[in-house]
Amino acid sequence: RVETNFLSYAIDDAQKYPYLASMGIYVFKKDALLDLLKSKYTQSHDCGSELLPRAVLDHSVQACIFTGYWEDVGTIKSFFDANLALTEQPSKFDFYDPKTPFFTAPRCLPPTQLDKCKMKYAFISDGCLLRECNIEHSVIGVCSRVSSGCEL
Repeated sequence: RVETNFLSYAIDDAQKYPYLASMGIYVFKKDALLDLLKSKYTQSHDCGSELLPRAVLDHSVQACIFTGYWEDVGTIKSFFDANLALTEQPSKFDFYDPKTPFFTAPRCLPPTQLDKCKMKYAFISDGCLLRECNIEHSVIGVCSRVSSGCEL
């Protein structure tokens, strides 16, 4: 938690966003990055916690304010939790907003087949076969099979 009032030029309500974090997306000029890595900070191993804080001393470092949806998925558990959170209503991220269309890689799979299934808050991928099952708060991957009597 930090003081964010200085961001009022970029955020309507700076008090509503009291956190600053690096999303891990960095853009460097090639020469500046080589200078940092080869000569000045050869022992640095992490860009966000070591290289960038030192780079502000000698280079022009800029940041972009982002207030949209973002989750840190640096562990298997956080990736799993972020995917499950998308099944909740209302979701933090809208896959169906026409102003920000969301595209995935096309797959040449048959449509998912559902037979006597009960579902609540679930995403079902392409090519699945689900029979007489109960699925709640789950993400079902591509070409999955869920048999009769299963509860997820």
